Amino acid sequence: MAYVSSGFKLLMGGLSNSSCNMWLLDSTDAIATVNTSNYVSDGYQKGARQGDIVLVRTRASLPAGAVSAVNICFVLDEATGTDALGIDLTDGLAVTATDTD
Repeated sequence: MAYVSSGFKLLMGGLSNSSCNMWLLDSTDAIATVNTSNYVSDGYQKGARQGDIVLVRTRASLPAGAVSAVNICFVLDEATGTDALGIDLTDGLAVTATDTD
């Protein structure tokens, strides 16, 4: 499935809303697809900047399907794509799903 703009949301603004914002990306795509340059094709337009944190939740369906993975990424590059409105995310660090009780 392709990127869905409504799945990319600002969770928390950084200092003066200009540094280290935190974002949430809900997607049905695997992290290997999501971290491709310009996947979030309107991220720069929405205000994401280099160094911002992005929590990526892989869901079975949008908007609220079962979560199968969570990765922590950051914006590596901004103003990507031919229109310079997208972003590129790092590969991401998987948050493991451990529940030993």
